[in-house]
Amino acid sequence: MALTGDAAVGHLLRRAGFGLAPDDAAEWRKLGYRGAVRRLLDELDGPPPPEPPGFDPYEPGAIQQVWLDRMVSGRTPLAEKLALFWHGHFATSDAKIQEPALMWKQYLLFRTKGAGRFGPLVLDVSKDVAMIRWLDGNANRKGQPNENYARELQELFTLGIGNYTERDIREIARAFTGWGSRHHDFVFTDEFHDHGEKTVHGTTGDLDGSDVVGILTNLSACRTFVATKLLRFFSHPDPTREEVAGLAEVLEATGGDIRSALFAMFLSPSFLDEGHERCLVKSPVEMCMGGLRGTGTRETPLWVHGSLERMGQILFRPPSVKGWPDGTQWLTSSAVVERMKVARRLAQTKPEAAAWIADLAFDGQAPQPLGAALEAAEGEERVALALASPEFQLA
Repeated sequence: MALTGDAAVGHLLRRAGFGLAPDDAAEWRKLGYRGAVRRLLDELDGPPPPEPPGFDPYEPGAIQQVWLDRMVSGRTPLAEKLALFWHGHFATSDAKIQEPALMWKQYLLFRTKGAGRFGPLVLDVSKDVAMIRWLDGNANRKGQPNENYARELQELFTLGIGNYTERDIREIARAFTGWGSRHHDFVFTDEFHDHGEKTVHGTTGDLDGSDVVGILTNLSACRTFVATKLLRFFSHPDPTREEVAGLAEVLEATGGDIRSALFAMFLSPSFLDEGHERCLVKSPVEMCMGGLRGTGTRETPLWVHGSLERMGQILFRPPSVKGWPDGTQWLTSSAVVERMKVARRLAQTKPEAAAWIADLAFDGQAPQPLGAALEAAEGEERVALALASPEFQLA
């Protein structure tokens, strides 16, 4: 059975955003499912919201606060959700870089170009100063190639394990020699670049980083890899070979266009399959932003930062180059306790949300026995019960 009506729109907004809010739910539902999909995709064309007056990326927590506020405001939900996806895919941490302005610049790259073609995005990431510092690009010089970026570019960013060789790593590292940074800008230093002949996945020549990105992102393994990650993040954790192949075909036909892939995925029968509803565990950010939106809050309270840290997700500080955990890895005993505390605190802040929380959180059809429990509860208790429920932890 396929989701329809309000249930389909609510499902879409949980996956392609951070859930509905009381002041925009009627507007989104009125659009219908296809109309909501088109609006989400159309909004990808808009520029990022202006930075708040006095924004200083070096103020502790400032870049996290502004990004969280953009998520909870809901003005461009898919753009922010897609940026969050790429932040986990091209994981880079300020814990090592210690330059918040560079992390903010990288976020803006994901925010403005994340829906375009994958090849140019990878090329821009390869020149991103935060990424260069993160994977030691400044140490990659002729005669002393550093293989960090060459390895992660293939394993984590474009192809996946098993689709490259150790020789590919060595040759790609040579191709990226001389790609570095000075202060906050990308620089290419020709005297540090190895102009010798290299062979990368069957292509031979005096290859540089741009050539390598073109080679990798045109491989069928890359399209399969990206299609799989998109499906697992936005749709369901175990896509079939046929589903992956279908989305990879869209990427091939459109030159790797991510917007086209998202459009095809959101309109696919698999995305709207009732069996795939609430099958993804919300990350701490998704849970908190969904709770804030569901209770009608449009700015992120400062206490949320501490809760996110205790649950293991500080934006701009993923735990490793592999990115954020997913699935049940988010549900450690301590993290679950913190989720309950978040639910209670939101309920105390917005007890009036009792009038609408069940409708927004569960599209008017809370599963039993939760539905009966919500009917019996009032005020703050109803809000806390809805937000702390196992069902609300799932998207």
